[in-house]
Amino acid sequence: AGWMRGGKRAGSPEAEVKHPVPPHLVPRMGEWHKIFRQSLTVPPRNVRRPNLPLQQSVPFQCVLKSVHGNALKQKLLENTTEVAFQLHLSLFDVAYRQFFGRTWKSPPRPLKSVLGQPPSVVFNETVYFLTSSCHPGVLMVLEIVATAKGQDVAPQEVGCGFGLLRLFNGKSEPVIWNSEGKGLPLYQGTPRALLHPLLLEPIEKNKYLTVMENTHLQCTLQLHPPLEAIYHLLPENIPVSSGQKVPGILASPEGDSLQKPHLMKTQTWYLDKLTVHLYPSLEKFEEELLVLLMNEQVNSILDGTSLAIQERRLHVGVHNGLCFVQPPQVVVLVPLALPEADRARGSSVSMRRKHGSPLKGSAEGQALILRSRIHLAEMVPHPAFGVVFLLEYVFSVASGPDGKTPSMTSLTAAAYMHSIRWALWQPVLDANPEVVLPLRGGPQRNPHHVLVYKTPPATMSSEEVKQVESGTLAFHFSTSSEERLGRAAKTLGVKRETSLPPKTKSPPVASPSEQFSFLPRGETIRPLSKAQVALSGVRNRQSSTCGRSKL
Repeated sequence: AGWMRGGKRAGSPEAEVKHPVPPHLVPRMGEWHKIFRQSLTVPPRNVRRPNLPLQQSVPFQCVLKSVHGNALKQKLLENTTEVAFQLHLSLFDVAYRQFFGRTWKSPPRPLKSVLGQPPSVVFNETVYFLTSSCHPGVLMVLEIVATAKGQDVAPQEVGCGFGLLRLFNGKSEPVIWNSEGKGLPLYQGTPRALLHPLLLEPIEKNKYLTVMENTHLQCTLQLHPPLEAIYHLLPENIPVSSGQKVPGILASPEGDSLQKPHLMKTQTWYLDKLTVHLYPSLEKFEEELLVLLMNEQVNSILDGTSLAIQERRLHVGVHNGLCFVQPPQVVVLVPLALPEADRARGSSVSMRRKHGSPLKGSAEGQALILRSRIHLAEMVPHPAFGVVFLLEYVFSVASGPDGKTPSMTSLTAAAYMHSIRWALWQPVLDANPEVVLPLRGGPQRNPHHVLVYKTPPATMSSEEVKQVESGTLAFHFSTSSEERLGRAAKTLGVKRETSLPPKTKSPPVASPSEQFSFLPRGETIRPLSKAQVALSGVRNRQSSTCGRSKL
């Protein structure tokens, strides 16, 4: 029997990642944004083997040929004028009853009926994907869906059955499947049945699943080692078809660029003179941040203590819209009083109010400075490639009656991080080498998949704070190492001003916690090692942001 499909399937990746976003927070759509929004996934459960190192991704190729059987002729489809069929491919974890990754959908295909033969639908689609969830309980779910159109009736989706294929055997080894002969059997109903608690292992022999007679799917599943060359460009658990374009891979004349992928040539770019401006001023911004954080964590670990900003970090990584092509670099920013020229560069050029006047306080001359240079060796001249910046603060708790900063031993157990701002740069080679980017905050989705600090409401406190903006990030970029070295020698003697001392705050009077957008209370505390807290110039480290949760 056919199953009506009202809306998205509960528990499926497509149902879980689509949350409403306020229209004014949706950025201007470009190539990077389009790919990024289409590649949002539901992460798998990683608690199955918490003490083992991460496993390498296994590359799969699945060829979906055709579906045959009388089940394609549903009674619900008899009175419709036009019917098209699709295959949906999803990944499912039986142990946790969770769909994860992202659902792939084939193009619509027509029904073929030949006298004396069962009806069939020919797909001939090749799908590729990577996964490191090497467990016998991980299934590939293949669902046949019919979209029916009738006169004066809205299109309806009808489920025509689904098949299950295990990716790994009992020894966690990849499964090779060739359906020549009888094909993959299909079950009645919808994959939503997998979420029911009565469907226990082994799923294929569960009495609550009924095999559809004389209906099967012709397909093959095998390993595809050539995908190992693009591990850094294609995220795990995102099935892509042979016709889809993956940024960073050259197009193939045969049309299937993933059969034998060839990488685009990379370039090395250099970022110098990087500064971060926060408004109305760095000092005022951090003061308000500490007050808000103290109020948010009242009656918790901060009770009877004071809070200090221990470190200001910047994560910098190249992103192709699907994933970071390499783990983001982590550098340390220092607060400095800027010379007049740099103050003008970071404030008057970038953030202006709607009426055209600069922000009050933006020229006070305090900014976060990067004293070193950033090398981006993974850049590709492709519109989907961008550079993502994430500003992260490390906070320390000062305990004791004097409220002084604790020793390194006590600090290790009382330091934690918050993501403050992020920015995206989509490079244009012939553009101005002086780049100024607006910083973003609040509930926007971001490539790090973390919750980011939200600017306080304008009604919170002073007139100065009412004019607060998200801030800017400025730098100079080049593709020439000679230009970089010459400029570096010229700027070494500049910016010798004394760093601003760490700011501390005593516990203030509590205010409503609804004013903030920090990470959930149970996910903010992330102990640091001594090496992490004393970080002074980290490079090429995996991003260690706090509270990894979906936005």
